Amino acid sequence: MVIVEQSDAAAASGASGGGGGGLIVEEQQEKLRRFVDEWRGQVSETVERLADNGLMGVVASTNVGDINHDPLHITTACSDDHHHDVTVLDIIPTKNLFSKVMTVLSFDCLQIARLRQLALRKFYPQLLVFGLRPSGEEVPLEGELQKTFARSLVFFDELLNFVSDMQAVIVNLVQQLGAIYTNDSPPSLYSSFTSVHLQTAFSSLADGFAMLVTIDEIIAQNLTIGHTMSLFTRMLHSVRSEPSRFGMAAEHVEELDRAVNDMDNVLITGLFQRCLQEDFALHPEMVNLKANQVFLDEVAVCLRDSIGQVLSRLDTIREPTYEREKLASLLALFVFYSWMTVDSGPEKKLTKLISEVLKRAPVLHLFGNIHLLPVDFLGTQLPSSALASTFIKEAQKEASTVKTAYLASLDEDLTRSAPILQNGLVNWLVSFDSTVSPMVQQLAIHAMLGLRLKQLAQGVFLGNRLCHIVRTTIQWHLSLEEPLSKEQVRRLQHASEFLKAVRTAYYRRSKETTQGMPHMIQWGQAQIRKRLLPLKAQLEADLVANSKASGLQLLARSLTRGKDLDTKIQDALSAVSLALETLQGQPSLQHRIVLRLCLEALFGLQKRLPEEAVGGILEMCMLVDTAAEIQELVETATDCSFLYWCRGMMPTCFSLLYSQTNEAHSLQYLVMAFQDGIKLLELGHAENDVINSYEEEMENAISNEVVTPLCRDIETDLRLHVHSAHLKGTVNINPTKTGVRDLSWFLQVQPLRLASKYIHIKSHVENYLNAAFYNHAAVSLHNWKTYGEMRQLAELKYGLELDNLHLPCQTLEQGVDVLEIMRNIHIFVASYTYNLNTQVFIERMTNASYRKHINTISVNHVANSIRTHGTGIISTTVNFTYQYLSHKFIAFSQFLFDDHIKSRLVKERRFFKETKGNERQEYPVARAQKLNLEIRKLGITESGQSYLDQFRQLIAEMGNALGFVRMVRLGGLSYCSATSGFVQEGKNISFELASKDLGMSPETIQAGKLLDTALETQNMSLDGTNYFNILVNVFSQELQSDGNVHLKDFFLVVPALMISAIEAMLQAKDKLFKRSRTSADSLFTDDGFVLGIAYLLKVLGQDKQFDSLHWFESARKHYRAEKARLEEGLDTDSNTSGLAGLQIWSQKLASISDADVQNMQLVVKRVASYLMELELTDYNLTGARIFFL
Repeated sequence: MVIVEQSDAAAASGASGGGGGGLIVEEQQEKLRRFVDEWRGQVSETVERLADNGLMGVVASTNVGDINHDPLHITTACSDDHHHDVTVLDIIPTKNLFSKVMTVLSFDCLQIARLRQLALRKFYPQLLVFGLRPSGEEVPLEGELQKTFARSLVFFDELLNFVSDMQAVIVNLVQQLGAIYTNDSPPSLYSSFTSVHLQTAFSSLADGFAMLVTIDEIIAQNLTIGHTMSLFTRMLHSVRSEPSRFGMAAEHVEELDRAVNDMDNVLITGLFQRCLQEDFALHPEMVNLKANQVFLDEVAVCLRDSIGQVLSRLDTIREPTYEREKLASLLALFVFYSWMTVDSGPEKKLTKLISEVLKRAPVLHLFGNIHLLPVDFLGTQLPSSALASTFIKEAQKEASTVKTAYLASLDEDLTRSAPILQNGLVNWLVSFDSTVSPMVQQLAIHAMLGLRLKQLAQGVFLGNRLCHIVRTTIQWHLSLEEPLSKEQVRRLQHASEFLKAVRTAYYRRSKETTQGMPHMIQWGQAQIRKRLLPLKAQLEADLVANSKASGLQLLARSLTRGKDLDTKIQDALSAVSLALETLQGQPSLQHRIVLRLCLEALFGLQKRLPEEAVGGILEMCMLVDTAAEIQELVETATDCSFLYWCRGMMPTCFSLLYSQTNEAHSLQYLVMAFQDGIKLLELGHAENDVINSYEEEMENAISNEVVTPLCRDIETDLRLHVHSAHLKGTVNINPTKTGVRDLSWFLQVQPLRLASKYIHIKSHVENYLNAAFYNHAAVSLHNWKTYGEMRQLAELKYGLELDNLHLPCQTLEQGVDVLEIMRNIHIFVASYTYNLNTQVFIERMTNASYRKHINTISVNHVANSIRTHGTGIISTTVNFTYQYLSHKFIAFSQFLFDDHIKSRLVKERRFFKETKGNERQEYPVARAQKLNLEIRKLGITESGQSYLDQFRQLIAEMGNALGFVRMVRLGGLSYCSATSGFVQEGKNISFELASKDLGMSPETIQAGKLLDTALETQNMSLDGTNYFNILVNVFSQELQSDGNVHLKDFFLVVPALMISAIEAMLQAKDKLFKRSRTSADSLFTDDGFVLGIAYLLKVLGQDKQFDSLHWFESARKHYRAEKARLEEGLDTDSNTSGLAGLQIWSQKLASISDADVQNMQLVVKRVASYLMELELTDYNLTGARIFFL
């Protein structure tokens, strides 16, 4: 940050010459020359480094003067205000009584002004944002609030010290003013000041009171402060009972408890009321002030004059920046005056002015979103005697009416005054840019100083007036819970944008303004000196004339109190001399305070000054003050941090702005307006979560209300444009009726800067269109040309730089990579089902619920992968499958080892042994169904699956893994067969030896060697290795050992597994024809189950035992008998003739209803389906067992 300082010597260079002043000027110029030389060297090195890195083009293209992108900001400040090196004693020489009085008053006023700056910069923001939580966050965890207060203990201790210092300064200033304005007899040394109205001193006193009131209001409206303090106090009581448990000494706990109690007593009870009732009511000297009628009258006079001046400027474009805050401070001073005059009561003239204030300003802004209601403030702070007065009762009675009328006037100002102010700001922006331009500066700098100084102040006044309308309208609507209409939100949005436009204009011309600032200030000071020098000469002449008077004249003057007249002339001369000396230096805060006190003393002592001269001097002082504090005033007048507390209207504002494409340039200003909330949070040291949450809200609002609609609208526009060219009559657009929205304005907006990121709208749109065009073209390849045209149109119409689609007009599907399947084989076998006959893996619908298609994997896909990766992946696939089967056999063994399963299989083995001697041993279907039912009783999952169903799925997944091995082998054979199509069969030729025999070149011989190696590798891959036998042999010995005896009964559970598989397959096939929530579970093949059964029977050596069950023959007989029985029940034809046959037919017809007939028909159909699925299972199992012969 660059600080441009104006030193006393530099400021005085235009008015003094030679002597010590010249040496000081030369010294300052030498320091400046050395600084410029050093800076030039650093800049040259930086430019050279940028040039070496090829970044000069980027730097040259940077938009200099952009408030959102410049790495450096220029800040102007007076050296005294920045360093505090010069004190009041250095400015005012204590030669006489007048200078001593000025010194004391200036010191107190300066202390209050500096304390006010400290409060604005530190205490107000931290109190305001204390305890803020991120948006949408739930109630904080237990102990979180206590931690928050504990982290702020140092801050609250500093706040107590700040309040103590403020109260001490206030008491001292009141004592000094009481000593100056006194009715003691004989007259005091300050009798010449009785005609002087020190409004600056009383305004400082009012500012001191206002600071206490502001802190009270912030604490009262931020309920988190009191709540966290009470929770922390309760926690301290618990700690005090057992301090050692928390690692604290008892005396430290007591000390901390006393400190927190002091904070509670001082802050929560009310600082302003405490100051009035304790610092003044209990102080002996303050009590005596109630009897000092001169002091009380002077307070009333200053109140009347100050309030009158404020009311005359209120709601006009001449209203200064802190005028509303000043009005609040005057109300606080009025409360002080009311407590001082509690016995006699305030005078009527003053109460009339207060009544006018209550009507014209029923709400006063203090800081941030904190506002003061004057009626409520006076009702709680005035003494009881003053509350009984008529003007307070009438104000309280008319409060609701005044609030409603004020809201109506604010809405009227928003409708009428705000557009007028905006037009005035437009004129000011044009005039300011033209007047402050470098060209005008070089041509007529001296002639333009006065105009530029007035323009600086004019922009602040206009911005402050507009800011008041926006801020008060929003706060008053929130306070009265009155909704804002859409049109009002639009007007508020426009006004906020204008405020940030004013801020940007000042920043854009900050360089020229900073260069001309010393000259403008010197010009203003010269204008004041020009008016004061004749007065000084006249006072000196009067003083010389009085000193030459004769003895008789001196005697007459002494009898008519002429001595006081001489004292007044001397004091007036001292005042004007001190004012002229002050004007020689820089306009620091203390210089300006001393100047105002001197001018007030001068105007009070010399009544013969014309009002025009006084008004001109005060006007010029106001301009100098504005120039000296221009940056602070501009930031305050254009501050929109109050929008943080009404961020609910943020999406609406962005949506309204997007609806008007011609206002796209204002988007940056609107973002800056809401960005002020982050500056306030950072100034108040809010938690990072709070700042990030607000930034995320801004980002979401911009994205949802501007970026996303813009992306959709541009895509729609491009689509309609292209379709209207290809399909005549499909799209009819008449610009004369529908209008034309030029969306390209938003693409030209500079990147929007947030707290920690940028939002580049053009880049977002480009990314969106790139993704949309690619995805649409990938799904519908025949539309690739259409999206290519849309891409070219986007570049021509909107200047968007989009990527190529990277999709050819036709493409060859390579399918899923075998390596990916192999690495995730556990996911693959659970996500696909296997078809044994067609050699295809089909994806389950549950895994493709978010797509409109399902994937399939065939031998061709595997061959393509082998063509890419080589035949080595076949062996790798077998190794991965072996590892996978090893894990699955553990789960397989655990199921059969379970006591519940083992006990039931023991029963089945006992039955198997008992029936083993029968000629045709068949395992009954009823026992298989019973076993299935008993296992189901052990428990089911949330999806309705029993343990047997899960065991069946385990076997199916093992079968899918084996099917994948088979497919990989077949894919390898397909690949090798395709690649060997041009190799002559039956002849073993060495191309390397043939090339040598023919005397070919070494390169040809090397090529022949490579060809021989490739053919040998191909022959090795076609060696006919049976991978199924490998996977059987590697597990069979271990699983058939004595350590796995529980696996010997596996063949007995196969019938139950068959029934479970048939039922599951029938249900899955039925879901193919139904559209419901469960249709995603539909299947039409799952041959991995039968392949897994065949593999397990082979591994466990139980093929013969399973065949001895004759399960399929038994099942066929069972279902055929069931089907015949049901069909017989439906047969109404009787073979018996005559009367007996008629009787049998009538009995059947009477016993069976239509519903029963339909149910029986469905059952017959179901049994037929069971029988068909049984046949398919038998065939598939027979085919699968062939692989393991």
